[in-house]
Amino acid sequence: MTKIAIDSDIFFFTFRSRRVDINPPDVERRLRALSNNPKVDLFVPISVIGECVIECLRGELDPHDKHEIKEIDYLTDLWAWLDLKFLYPNELVAEVCYQLVERYKKGYDKDYRLTDTDLVHVGYALAHEMDYFLTTDKALKHYIPRKSKLRVINLEEVKGLF
Repeated sequence: MTKIAIDSDIFFFTFRSRRVDINPPDVERRLRALSNNPKVDLFVPISVIGECVIECLRGELDPHDKHEIKEIDYLTDLWAWLDLKFLYPNELVAEVCYQLVERYKKGYDKDYRLTDTDLVHVGYALAHEMDYFLTTDKALKHYIPRKSKLRVINLEEVKGLF
């Protein structure tokens, strides 16, 4: 079984995109096709769920924010339909996230393009031994330890997997 963890941007791109290379109906179709594939299990770190909800709630407080509270309904319906499995925190997740922060936020490979949230999402995927991490964030593929089996893929790459 192929295990794919999904980043928050993928969920938001199912209903809105300002990027010319991302068509929301195509993103949703791709997720639904993956969900229907008997060789694939879709996972979501609870940190991704939290980020999505918080972004929608912030939109309620700030009318200039890019998300709205009503999007939570759409997301929960989508998550239920996709039959996602959840990645929960545990001791290994904490250790992996700590190591990523030490290396990329404090250490010799410091990179200001990465957010703490990015590292936490990747940490969940690494700790839970996912095969793939689906995201549109091109920078993330450079921050996966060489020894890891985790591969960061985008929407085009996931299309070619199955």
